[in-house]
Amino acid sequence: MRCGKLLGLFPFLVILWGCVPQLNTPSGVTEKTAQFHYQMGVNYLGEGKTPQAIKELVTAQSLSPGNADIEHALGLAYQQKGLYDQAMDQYQKAMKLDPKLTEARNNYGTVLLAKGKNDEAIAVFEECLKDQLYSTPEKAAYNMGVAYFNKKDIDKAIEHYQNAIKLREDNSVAMYNLAYCYEEKQNYPKAIQYYRSAIASDQSFKDAYYRLGVALNHEHDYPAALDAVKKAVDMDPAYLPAQYLMGTVYGKMGDADKSIQKLDLVIRAEPESALGKKAQEEMELLKSKPPAKPARR
Repeated sequence: MRCGKLLGLFPFLVILWGCVPQLNTPSGVTEKTAQFHYQMGVNYLGEGKTPQAIKELVTAQSLSPGNADIEHALGLAYQQKGLYDQAMDQYQKAMKLDPKLTEARNNYGTVLLAKGKNDEAIAVFEECLKDQLYSTPEKAAYNMGVAYFNKKDIDKAIEHYQNAIKLREDNSVAMYNLAYCYEEKQNYPKAIQYYRSAIASDQSFKDAYYRLGVALNHEHDYPAALDAVKKAVDMDPAYLPAQYLMGTVYGKMGDADKSIQKLDLVIRAEPESALGKKAQEEMELLKSKPPAKPARR
């Protein structure tokens, strides 16, 4: 079995996908052949090779028609390719064939999220949470948080992210999004707390280090902000928002040379982007300031 996750853009929301179960098919040669193509499709899905996954899963579907697991996996493949209408059709087929396949229902809800149908998605996730046999209810709770965040109902988003964490204590993405909600409310101490929790749960969480740096910068804890954002840059030197933040923090700490170095890196990488222009303004402001006078002995 393989699990996947769909990464969103700013503010780095993450929609969890489900694990694809082992295939149940009739016995005999057809079973083995269908199982082979199904497993190949699942493997390709995990590797991000969506066209190959679709090809294999369609073959499995032809060998074992009316199989909920195949319809579900094919829905995942279409969703991964951004073919949301086809994905919804597949999830609906899977749910009709197996009404207890709550994972397909959750994934159906994530397509509604992707299409901006937040209220419809919330109703779907509520149905998922009613299933007492659903083995991963934290996914539906988390996705409820995403839906309410999309609706700009931050308090409701916080409530559901907290529920997702209760259901799974090491839920780093729920901690991260919860921290971002507190950041949106300008409650930086709470944001710092949950960004640190996300990092403790997943020490490779690059975005959490960066956002922790942002929150610490707001609290004027510049040494700690610099330490956090350095870790994000160590993981990905091409992470330009983190490089920009390092430049601004160095400036606030009085290290103009290092500040200019980091800002110049951003400008050279993306001179026409909003971030590049912002770095240019920051650098010009920094250069216009008189040099600091040496301290008296």
